[in-house]
Order: sequence, then C-alpha cells, then structure tokens
Amino acid sequence: MVECKLLHRSLERTIREGVDQTLGYLDRCGAAAGHLVIFDRRGGRPWRERIFRREEKAAAGTVTVWGM
Repeated sequence: MVECKLLHRSLERTIREGVDQTLGYLDRCGAAAGHLVIFDRRGGRPWRERIFRREEKAAAGTVTVWGM
C-alpha cells in the first residue's frame, strides 16, 4: 500500500494527516505495513533537506514515510 501526498502547510502536519490516512487504508486492507510518499515542491530548498525516510509505528501497523 502506497499513499502519495503533496506537502501542504507544514511537514509535520502533512506527515501526521498522511500517516493517519494510510493507517486507515491498512486497517481496511488487513495489511500490517504501508508507505507514505510526501513530495516537497517548495522552491529554493536543497535536495538534502527534502529527502528523508522514517518509520511511524502504531497499533494498526507501520508506515514508512519517504520525503522527496
């Protein structure tokens, strides 16, 4: 399961809302893990600030969050 989001408002809020949405999908599909990809289209930011990977764990499953 892969969910894609555009960065909107703040990175932390986009992650929080995206992880919640992805966990809901995991629950409906009966999956234990999924991925959330967040695209940062803000200009003037170097790639080293946009690219990251982190895991968000919850009782419903694990979501790997990818920033780019």
